[in-house]
Amino acid sequence: MPEEAVRVLAAWLAVAPALVIAAAGVFIRVGAMMALLPGLGETAVPMRVRLGLTVAITALTLPAVAPAVVPPLTAALDRGEHLALTMAGLVTAEAAAGLLIGLAFRMTIFALQIAGTVASQNISLSHLFGNPATPEPEPSMASLLALGGTAIALIAGLHIEVVAAIVRLYGILPFAGWPPPGEAAAWTTARVGETFALGVGLAMPFVIVGFAYNVVLGALSRAMPQLLLTLVGVPLLVGLGLGTLWFSIPEIYARWGEALVRVLVDPLGGLGDPPPPVALP
Repeated sequence: MPEEAVRVLAAWLAVAPALVIAAAGVFIRVGAMMALLPGLGETAVPMRVRLGLTVAITALTLPAVAPAVVPPLTAALDRGEHLALTMAGLVTAEAAAGLLIGLAFRMTIFALQIAGTVASQNISLSHLFGNPATPEPEPSMASLLALGGTAIALIAGLHIEVVAAIVRLYGILPFAGWPPPGEAAAWTTARVGETFALGVGLAMPFVIVGFAYNVVLGALSRAMPQLLLTLVGVPLLVGLGLGTLWFSIPEIYARWGEALVRVLVDPLGGLGDPPPPVALP
């Protein structure tokens, strides 16, 4: 065997344990993220397909991450650090980071589900359940908006942006490093508030229709108490609600798309940023 080939083989064998650990860490982060990722991580997607996607994203991510991760791992193994303790910390830290990244993407779909639920309750459609993509029951309008949003996200390149986001986010959530608890809690609280605000805002046309319907129904019931207004009012409310959905759904997805773009560009926006300067009196 040529001497050059021997040196190359020896170099590969020297970094092989660290490379295997790095690949395992990236796989754990991607797998945890896939559990919450819209579209690709849904329960309707077969397990083998999800596993294959996880392996594929890991294979795309590892070459970009390995140059920064393998040398420290090699040095740690050369110092004789306990491998079991290293792997235990690696698994928990990478799983936490992956779940945080997946939650950032899943929040966008939560906003549409909240909008659909609020809208259904205001136009008397909340009793219609059924969504084959999720195990828990939810109103049909929430399912419609969520499935449409998932399709739009995939058309917008969610599956491509995910790979780029994972690589970028190693600067905020380093390999085998825990997310800062205080910053992660503050980010989660802020993102949950933004999600609820977006969901309720998207459903505001239906809230207005439901409020106007109840005001008119109350006035008519006072004027004509002998008339069974419910038999006439409920079909009218459902028709007005479906008409409102027809006219408002382009604006709903336009506003939601703006939030989706912000998440695709910076999934963990605000996490890891330096605190703003304090204005001195």
